[in-house]
Order: sequence, then structure tokens, then C-alpha cells
Amino acid sequence: MPYLYDKVILAITCLFLYLACFPSAYSPAHVIIFVILASISTYTDNQRIKLALFLLALGLCQYWPPSLLLMPVIYYEIIYGIYSSLIIFLLIPLITNFQNYNMKGLAFLLLLFTLATFLKHKTQKYCLMKADYNDQRDTSKELALLQEERNQSLLENQDYEVNMATLNERNRISKEIHDNVGHILSRALLQIGALLLITKDETQKEGLSALKTSLSQGMDSIRLSIHNMYDESIDLYASIETLLKDFTFCTVDFDYDIRNNPDIKLKYAFIAIIKESLSNIIKHSNATKVQISLREHPAIYQLIISDNGQLDEDKRHRFKAYDKSPNYYDGMGLQNITDRVKGFQGNMNVTVENGFKIFISIPKQ
Repeated sequence: MPYLYDKVILAITCLFLYLACFPSAYSPAHVIIFVILASISTYTDNQRIKLALFLLALGLCQYWPPSLLLMPVIYYEIIYGIYSSLIIFLLIPLITNFQNYNMKGLAFLLLLFTLATFLKHKTQKYCLMKADYNDQRDTSKELALLQEERNQSLLENQDYEVNMATLNERNRISKEIHDNVGHILSRALLQIGALLLITKDETQKEGLSALKTSLSQGMDSIRLSIHNMYDESIDLYASIETLLKDFTFCTVDFDYDIRNNPDIKLKYAFIAIIKESLSNIIKHSNATKVQISLREHPAIYQLIISDNGQLDEDKRHRFKAYDKSPNYYDGMGLQNITDRVKGFQGNMNVTVENGFKIFISIPKQ
């Protein structure tokens, strides 16, 4: 758009000085031709076409000398271009028709070509500065977005570290209670039991029995608390993430959607199944991508593990034979997974079309 403004200003100035210098030689046809040539030159970005239009306008100036005052409009298009060295051809019509220009006409020519050069230089510099400003603005926005992502990642990692530290500390406390307090209470119960055997006084026996009952209840309460604390200390998502971080065979997409806390045995089962599956991929697959999806539905837990590896025909037939023999997975690294799933009354399906896929569904207890 700035270039268009320059062309309009330049065209009006050229036309005004053309009429002021050669009022009697005014030709609407030549003005229209120059307007057409200038319009085409403005429309196209092809430098060769711009050069051709420039040479065509020079030819018109050769045969109609007054039209040289309209030439700056065409000259504007090639100055600072790849053919800018050819502007020296402007001297041809000027020298050959020098006698047709008076001092006022020569002064106007110098003024117009200087104006065209100034406008083009100013506008080109402005456009370059604007492009540089836009690049810096876009770069600053990208850096700001990148910094925001890094900050978000730091916050998430910080939350993750805090959560892991909390779980580890909870696990440590539960073990200490189990090893220390639990053993002390167990020893106290044994001692009370021994005292009950050797005590003859019925009143003392009643007191010892009541004390043993209280200690037993306290022991059961501690065991339950330790069990619950230990169950919560196993973070299923964090444990799977740890497995995936150590898996460098290929890329892994992990989709986790578990809202409630599964039973500790089921947690261990999911972790073991995923670990066994990743091990099988390393041993038997040429996959470049693995997809793991662990989701919770109203009645079941669903685990899907798939990869894009291709099996040869022999392995394909061997896997398909599982439909006829549930124990066919023996020795192939999948029997343990099958046994774990059956232990929770779950179902497991394996497909080998378009890659290897394990589909597991386990009902909620």
C-alpha cells in the first residue's frame, strides 16, 4: 500500500509538471498509455515484465520527447531492483532529443526523477523496518509462549515431585510403624498370652484378657491404617510414567483416565502388564510407535496396548492359534499377562492386524 501512495503522488506531480512545461504538446493518448504501463508494472511482481514496460516507455519517449516527464512513474518500478543498472538508458531519449527541452523542462526532469528516487528509497526502507518489526514481534510472542510453556512444565514437575515426595514419605512412615510399633505390640501380645497361662488368679486373668483384647484391637487398627496408607502411597500414574521414561525403544503415547483409586493388587497388575508388554515389544517387535490407554468406565477398567510393528506370517499364524488354545501363549511372554487378567475375572483379546494390539477389560469389584 505505501508503494501505491507513492505512485499516485508521483503520477499527479508528473502530470502537473508535464502540462506546465508543454501545455501545447499535451496528448491524452500518451498519458493514457503511460497510465496503462504504470498500472501493469504495479500489478506484476515479475522483474522482466517491469523491464520490458520500462523499455517500451523509453521507446515512446524517443518518438514523443515531452512524455519523458511522465517517465518517473515507470522509473519508480525498477529503481533498486535487479535491473536498476539499466536506468542509464534514460539518457538515450534525453540526449537524442535534448534540443526539445528548455531549462524549465530539464529542471522539472531532474526534480521528478529525484522525487521518484526519494519516494522509492523512503518506502522501501519503511517496508524493511516494518517487516523487521513484525519478525521481532512474532519472535517475542513465540518466546513468551515458550517461556509460559516452560513455566507450566516447571509447575507440573514441581507438583509431581512434591506428590512423589509425599507418597515416598507416607510409604516410609507406614514401614516404620509396621516394623517398630507392630513388632512391639506383637511382642506384648505374646507376653500377655504367656502370663495368662501361668496366672492362677481369676481377677488378674480377666484384667490380662481385657488388656490382650485392647492390644489386639489396636494391632488390627494399626494394620488397617498401614494397609490403607501403603495402598495410597502407590501412585499408578507415576509408576507407569517411570516405566515409560525408561523405555527408549520407540515413542510412546500414554492416555490415562483413572479417577478413583484402584485396589493395590490391581495397581500392581496394571504395572506388571504394561512392563511385560513393553518388554515384548523390545524383544519381538519392529514398532516405531506405541499407544497405551488406561481408562476407567462405570463398570470396568480398560487397558489397551498397541503398536505399529509388523509380524511375519509365521508369528501371525501362531498368535491366531490362541483362539483355539487359551494356553498357547506359553513361552511367548503373554501367558503371565493372561493369568493376571484371569485372576481379576477379566477378559483379554489380542489382534495382529495393522500392528499388534492387546485389549484388556477388568470388572470393578
